[in-house]
Amino acid sequence: MAGVLPNPVVAMSAHSVLVNINSIIYMIFAGLAVAVNIRVGNCLDANRPKQAKASYTVALTLTLAISLLSIVFLYATRWTLPSLLLNDHESIVRAASALAVWAPFEILDGQNTVLQGLFRGAGKQTVGASINAVAYYVFGTPLAALLGFYWALGVEGLWIGFLGILVSASCLYFLLFEHWTWEELANDVQKRTLA
Repeated sequence: MAGVLPNPVVAMSAHSVLVNINSIIYMIFAGLAVAVNIRVGNCLDANRPKQAKASYTVALTLTLAISLLSIVFLYATRWTLPSLLLNDHESIVRAASALAVWAPFEILDGQNTVLQGLFRGAGKQTVGASINAVAYYVFGTPLAALLGFYWALGVEGLWIGFLGILVSASCLYFLLFEHWTWEELANDVQKRTLA
């Protein structure tokens, strides 16, 4: 969508900087998601729901700490990072502005990524994929288009729309995990293992 915004060269430049920086930070959270997937899956398969819950708590706490460090890093380097990737002043200014808007949302991006790993570890992949589909295509993408184009917030609006994806998905993930008990999850895993 950034390519059809007004002044598409500047919009795409700023958007590309955010995509690249966010992808690098995402790799940290993706690693945690794999770790929590394996740890929670093994604990539930061994019928140790308390250890699975402890792993979940540790993973989310670690994710929060890394997210906060990422926010500080992004704010401190919001002018430096774009200038490493771009040489056009207007694009650098736009990317720095978008980074300042996006930085606090790293908390939700990290939590969302790790929660997806948790769903995989608990054997709830279909539920997680359904939540993602609804969050992205029903809620987030239309919100990004509305903010980016109709309300003319540009690249920042597109990334705030991405925030809508993270908020809706994270809320649903947390609600479902509050609804399920760890004992139920362990029993479900035991049944699937024996089937």
